Amino acid sequence: MNETAYFKATRPDGTDFRTGTIDYGAALLSGDVVRHPVARKERDCPETYLSVSIAPADCTGMSWPCRLFRVEPVGRVIGAGKVPLQASPNKRAVSALRVVEELPAWQALGPHGQEVAALIERARRLTTGEATRLAAARDAARDAAWGAAWDAARGAALGAAWDAAWDATRDAAWDAARGAAWDAAWGAAWGAARGAAWGAAWDAATALVARDLVSQELFDALYGPWRAVIGDA
Repeated sequence: MNETAYFKATRPDGTDFRTGTIDYGAALLSGDVVRHPVARKERDCPETYLSVSIAPADCTGMSWPCRLFRVEPVGRVIGAGKVPLQASPNKRAVSALRVVEELPAWQALGPHGQEVAALIERARRLTTGEATRLAAARDAARDAAWGAAWDAARGAALGAAWDAAWDATRDAAWDAARGAAWDAAWGAAWGAARGAAWGAAWDAATALVARDLVSQELFDALYGPWRAVIGDA
């Protein structure tokens, strides 16, 4: 019996990120099998198969916000190590699948995704005063000791060869936090505080995503300015 779980992240409307034409949300409601519309399947051609993942935080093409579904392949699964799948050891390819259930979307942001998602939403509500205080707090934190701690921890982490799931989660969370803070900043006359507030949100999201991978010292350096001004999201 195959006990592997498979996942698919989609746009908030339930459609695939790549084309926006395959509706996984509708398939969950209808119970219909989702089949790739291309009749001829070619293993080396991503346009001819459906991409799924065995890790919820490593879904190909995912960005935040999203929806996350657990799916079951129908028919053959092309596994890791195949030519079109080399970018991620968690990626799998199928020609058809069933959508079994919808999961909390924050799981697509990793084991601390609930905190990351809350931070992202809070970043969208930053006020001018909060942005100014974040800028000051971040400037105070970015001294020589902070830089040395960051460089050492980052080097050690890279040396440990973080896996593809971590890389994918990191990119999604960073981009989402960065975008949320920047969108909020763009709507207010924050001046120089805009970039610093954006950076502080980005640093805080990085700290939460990497919480189990970095030292407490580095976590506090990255998350500290956000916690001092906003508190724990």
